[in-house]
Amino acid sequence: MKRTIEVHIDELVLHGFEPHQRHAIGDAFHEELMRLLGERGIDTTRGIDIAGLDAGSFVLPPGGRAAGRGIARSVHAALPRSRG
Repeated sequence: MKRTIEVHIDELVLHGFEPHQRHAIGDAFHEELMRLLGERGIDTTRGIDIAGLDAGSFVLPPGGRAAGRGIARSVHAALPRSRG
């Protein structure tokens, strides 16, 4: 049985990027996070409400889209794991 989850990200704060990259980063982040949630899921057995999430430090490839994908992978890794 497929579950539907709703993800609402109020704000994604990024430092060290050029302002013109924000849309490419945001779009790639969204696409990659949705892909990861669809393929790997997260643990929703108790529901989650995360007021803030620190995805830690990581090295990003250059370019807005690549950076967005890398950020999404780090955010997904910081979420509760699916039990499968």
